[in-house]
Amino acid sequence: MRLLLALLPLLLASCSTIQFYTQAVAGQADVMIRRQPVSRLAADASTDEKLRKKLELTTRLLAFARDHLDMPSGGAYEMYADLQRPHLVWVIHAAPELSMEAKQWWYPVIGKQSYRGYFNEADANAEQAKLHRQGYETWCDGIDAYSTLGMFRDPLLNTFIDRDELELAELIFHELSHRRYHVTGDTKFNEGMAEAVARESVRRWFTANGRPDIVAYYEQRLRRLAQARTAISTTSERLKTIYDSDAGDAVKRQRKAREYARLKTELRSLRGQWGGGLTSWINDPINNARLNSFTTYEDQVPRFTKLLHDCHGDFPTFWTEVRKLKK
Repeated sequence: MRLLLALLPLLLASCSTIQFYTQAVAGQADVMIRRQPVSRLAADASTDEKLRKKLELTTRLLAFARDHLDMPSGGAYEMYADLQRPHLVWVIHAAPELSMEAKQWWYPVIGKQSYRGYFNEADANAEQAKLHRQGYETWCDGIDAYSTLGMFRDPLLNTFIDRDELELAELIFHELSHRRYHVTGDTKFNEGMAEAVARESVRRWFTANGRPDIVAYYEQRLRRLAQARTAISTTSERLKTIYDSDAGDAVKRQRKAREYARLKTELRSLRGQWGGGLTSWINDPINNARLNSFTTYEDQVPRFTKLLHDCHGDFPTFWTEVRKLKK
């Protein structure tokens, strides 16, 4: 708490958006104040049995990450906090109507990022309305976890602790990779690396625990995600070509609408092949900001998946190569 209070004047001096940094510091302080040691909760007879099992599972996941993935936790996820709300933060992505260039925000320590996060949903809605008035398309979504990149001991949270073992493992491995390496101002690098690491880590976790059925299910899910990634990324590239052309704005809007319709048709086809899925993408609106929010996480996953393969699956070697890319 003393550290956060000491940082407050620096943060406020770094940006004219005083209200944003005030809520950011207060929100992070609230998370830290609510933390309780996992060991104490696990030993407490009054702790809900379902929660106790998830805490014990996380302890095993952290040991696996340390011993087999070269990802020590550094004290992260050794405490638990109940925030009494469904999401940790609400994150906004924004882009102009006729551009795939994501709006960037600058932050102390982590540099430029293509999103803005709020601990209160009403604040996020207010920022979204402001961006709309400025002519931006936006996408706002509730996010259940983030990494403070080793600045603080990130706790387990009620916002994600109830996930099934596969999704919980994927999240823990993803966030630990951010603590391992982070490139200031390069969101796609950081998220692509974290997603690639998390997916391979999940495979190894369930393989090591004798669960080939879960590995097979997960591989099918990743294949489907790759199909969706191809469709969505292709649409983003086609839109970029349209926006960069010499056509008038009216023509660009017509072509944009056709691309959105074409994407939804392709996604409906995929859903038919899979027997379900992609409901939100098919039923809800699509805009440039939403496309960017997806490609931010997915664009560089193949790059880091290949790098890990080129390292023969050896994580210490992989992290050495990532450090070179970081430099």
